[in-house]
Amino acid sequence: MNHITTATSLALMLCAGSVYANTACDGNAPLTIISATDDGLYEETHGPENIIDSNLDPDSRWSNQSTGDPKSVVLDLGAVQTLKSISIAWHKGDSRWSEFWVEASADGKAYTEILPKQKSSGTTLELEPYDFDDTKAQFIKLTSNGNESNDRNSMVELVAYGCGTPVKKPEKAVVTDRKGTGVFNLHKDRPPGKNFDLLGWYITTPADDDGDGKADSVYEKELAEGWTDPRYFYTDPATGGMVFRSTPAGAKTSKNTKYTRTELRGMLRGGDYSIETRLEGGIPNKNNWVFSSAPLSAQAASAGVDGVLKATLSVNQVTRLGKVYQVGRVTIGQIHAKNDEPIRLYYRKLPQNKYGSIYFAHDPEVGKEKWVEVIGSRSDRAKNPEDGIALDERFSYEIEVKGKKDGDKIIPMLHLKIIRDDGSEVVAEPYDMSGSGFSVENEFMFFKAGAYSGNNTSPTPETDFDKVIFYKLAYSHNPPPEAPAGAAPIKLIEKEVIALAMPGVVVDDSFADGGRDNGADALDANWVTTTNSSALEFSTGRLGLVSGGSGRGLRATFPSQALSDGQTLKATFTFTTPKTLGTKRGSAFRVGLYVTSLGMLAFHVNSKTFGSSKKKDTPDNGIDFSNVKIEVLP
Repeated sequence: MNHITTATSLALMLCAGSVYANTACDGNAPLTIISATDDGLYEETHGPENIIDSNLDPDSRWSNQSTGDPKSVVLDLGAVQTLKSISIAWHKGDSRWSEFWVEASADGKAYTEILPKQKSSGTTLELEPYDFDDTKAQFIKLTSNGNESNDRNSMVELVAYGCGTPVKKPEKAVVTDRKGTGVFNLHKDRPPGKNFDLLGWYITTPADDDGDGKADSVYEKELAEGWTDPRYFYTDPATGGMVFRSTPAGAKTSKNTKYTRTELRGMLRGGDYSIETRLEGGIPNKNNWVFSSAPLSAQAASAGVDGVLKATLSVNQVTRLGKVYQVGRVTIGQIHAKNDEPIRLYYRKLPQNKYGSIYFAHDPEVGKEKWVEVIGSRSDRAKNPEDGIALDERFSYEIEVKGKKDGDKIIPMLHLKIIRDDGSEVVAEPYDMSGSGFSVENEFMFFKAGAYSGNNTSPTPETDFDKVIFYKLAYSHNPPPEAPAGAAPIKLIEKEVIALAMPGVVVDDSFADGGRDNGADALDANWVTTTNSSALEFSTGRLGLVSGGSGRGLRATFPSQALSDGQTLKATFTFTTPKTLGTKRGSAFRVGLYVTSLGMLAFHVNSKTFGSSKKKDTPDNGIDFSNVKIEVLP
């Protein structure tokens, strides 16, 4: 039971009932304290506002553990007052002393010590008075560094005495937002949307819970309100970080996408669903951004100009099985354009290596894709990079686009910086994007971050997956300029209309003419080799592919077919193998059917399977083909 004296009770009643500070400076009465705040790392329910609630119940206390550094609580008197003394009721103050010192400030910036470092008496639960010279101050900072028993700083109540300007006591106490106990003060018990500002993002995961055949997406408001998915997107219970898990076997965003992702997409509209995600034809809008090298009309139509994406993260798992060129790679950040990517930032760790590499791809609108290695190598057989980044190692990246003035032109420059956990930096050579085709009117950009898998061939995708944890994530842009006076709206660039494929036979070649060129039949094909002409033999009704010392191939081309949903392109043919076969069976006979700007059917044989004699008449040499047909099925 707490035994409180009449003087202590009177002081607390004056604090609780007082609306104005004492204005007569010949006294030493309780002053109104409008707020008490700390660093937000207080024990749950034991926030700093408890020390100014006029309640001596020990459960109504401030408690904040030092963990190596002293802790401070700052009290605001609401105005500059004449401060004469303070009184403190310490938690368990009758059984242990607490170490503390006090400073005061008129502006909350420059503080002067008014009570030197000292210890409480350790003999009372009541308000313990501490006098000092009269001081003009609005802010009181009490710093404590544990007590006689442990490193906790615990105080039940504090009363300030003095005189000065009338200050109205707030109806509701100011409450310090409690920080988490995870990495970077993240909360381990909150969803990602409550630890991070996700109103400027939407997320796509490998889930297809609605059964539409495409990866599911969750948009800004729902994401910011705390949406999670325990399979793919959730808070790490150990660190409070934002977990992105991507399994290679999940749903994809479109038919043209090869790989799965759990990835955020920047949304500058910030939850204003009246603004479309993107406009047809690549026209910029108020959800996306552009380069400062883009025309002024495009900049004015956008939501931002140039930009920087900053993230702190760790890659915790990458795939270890599958095709050699896919194993261990995951995209952790992007700038995405209308069709292509100014940057895809990769982390890759091979199974035999201790550390992983960092590199990026620049995929331009005009020209070929380029690769830039930053830490280590992107090679499928890369040696362990001694300066590489290990799994679970925290690091940061900054991806930035800035315009560089060159005479009357602006050159769009891509910058990448990797910051290690020890503060060391690896800075990539700035990349000139002036020839990449992005500085046009019909183009826009957006940031992406998360885990975009680069492996779709793992035989155990549910256990062999990519996992990335983000601890910090933010982007920023320069504001767009005003539209030029009298500027016409950006015109939509008309796309070439491609006729859809019609069901029916495209190629029907039985080699009746005994030659490789198109014959009298309009559906014959023109056959050519991928090596040299000696690889082909022709006779009526038969085309022979002769295998050589290094294998041989042939192909036929046909008009490209734009397939609609549900249509299938099918190739059938008859082939005869020689009587005598070799011992090597790997890649003995390969067939490829392609549809790009031109259709193509290709065959290739392995010389170690079908013999290596270069004599055409050798019976165990090569494969004979007949009755080749290619057709579009409805």
